[in-house]
Amino acid sequence: MVDDNAEAAEALATYLSYEGVETRTAIGCGEALRCVRDWVPDVVVLDIMMPERDGFETAQALRTYLPTTNLGIVAFTSLDDDRVRETGTARHNFDGYCRKGTPPVALLALMQNLWR
Repeated sequence: MVDDNAEAAEALATYLSYEGVETRTAIGCGEALRCVRDWVPDVVVLDIMMPERDGFETAQALRTYLPTTNLGIVAFTSLDDDRVRETGTARHNFDGYCRKGTPPVALLALMQNLWR
């Protein structure tokens, strides 16, 4: 989970861990890149609106840095789906979209679909 709001990231990571998902949190792009040095996730849940490097730039950095083509990246944001699609999908950065405020079970289901 990459988000500039540490409390929100921890809350979501805690929920996912209760569901059996191995999680890590990162506050921004730099921390996300440091986190994946020693651990390659199957899915990254990524906020878009972050200072310094936004989610679009962070997704591109993760795709460039990680040596896997099986990485799923979910945009988890308050932005509407159309904005994310026109900006993010055009660059092939995101594999899924979940709006913040949606019940976490919906995000978990989306992540499970990406694992298959």
